[in-house]
Amino acid sequence: MKRLALAALSVALMAPAAWAQNAKPPAAAPAAPAAPPARPQGCTATNGALPQTWSGQAFALDGESLGGSGLKTPLRIWGVQAPALRDAQRVETVPGMRARATLEDLLARADHKVKCRIARYDSECRLVAQCALDEAQPIDLGGAMLASGVVYGHELDEPLSWEPRAAQRYADAEFEARKARKGSWPHWLGEQ
Repeated sequence: MKRLALAALSVALMAPAAWAQNAKPPAAAPAAPAAPPARPQGCTATNGALPQTWSGQAFALDGESLGGSGLKTPLRIWGVQAPALRDAQRVETVPGMRARATLEDLLARADHKVKCRIARYDSECRLVAQCALDEAQPIDLGGAMLASGVVYGHELDEPLSWEPRAAQRYADAEFEARKARKGSWPHWLGEQ
């Protein structure tokens, strides 16, 4: 009897949420077009206008973020997501340290000099940018990180105006790293 009462209670509690998820707008209200990602409120007030580019010496904050000399706000590398550097108890994680070390090794190849094209602010008011090593043969940091297998693609449905095919290039790099089981992919795929 208790089980029947608990089952009825759980159905009653879940039903309104399910109805809300399946609710449709009234027929008279036209569907709103998808809006571009909104710039977080206050980013321009605290950080100033969105710059188009940045170049200088950078260092890895984690596997997806850069700090830069003379830069007020950190840069987040466009198109990649790195494992968290620290867990909930603030203890460094092996995948997070591996991603940061890979990014730092890439930066060291060009004496930490990078050139970045800024796309937007993210929800944490970081500058989202596509960055490359500032050397004779520039290396795209996001693409190199994906190819190493220590990060995975993130928000690739948001195209870059200056390189519309970047998302496809990044997805291909991730696919090849996953197929070759590079970096953290064996762990992410549950093979270790």
